[in-house]
Amino acid sequence: MRTFRLDDRVYLSDTDAGGIAYHKSYFNWAEHARAELFKELVPDHSQSRLADGSGVLNVVKSIDIHFRMPAHLDEDITVVSEVTKVGRFHCIISQKVMRGEDLLSDLKVKEAFIDRNTKRPVQMPQRLRAALLEEEG
Repeated sequence: MRTFRLDDRVYLSDTDAGGIAYHKSYFNWAEHARAELFKELVPDHSQSRLADGSGVLNVVKSIDIHFRMPAHLDEDITVVSEVTKVGRFHCIISQKVMRGEDLLSDLKVKEAFIDRNTKRPVQMPQRLRAALLEEEG
């Protein structure tokens, strides 16, 4: 399935007074990577356009995260996101926060799709589903 890499770095706002990244920063980096993944796959179906156009919101249903090593101020990091499962109502994205070859954290994120008004589950938009299922060439 699809893999996406997002390069970033650890900013002061990501860290405590000792320059070590807060645990929330890993969630933020992973969220940014997922947003960019969707934007790259279906440019005209970004999160805001998806909500405005079809009335569908993508939301996190669950996250399983393992912290392996700390990230520090000014370090370059990469978030590697791989779509590992695509269902009718959700997808699963495995993510790794890396510093070079070092695995800092790994996440398994289940993204679901809901109706903007009713907040009830709906099927993933077909165009997005097709893009997520498409093999990389």
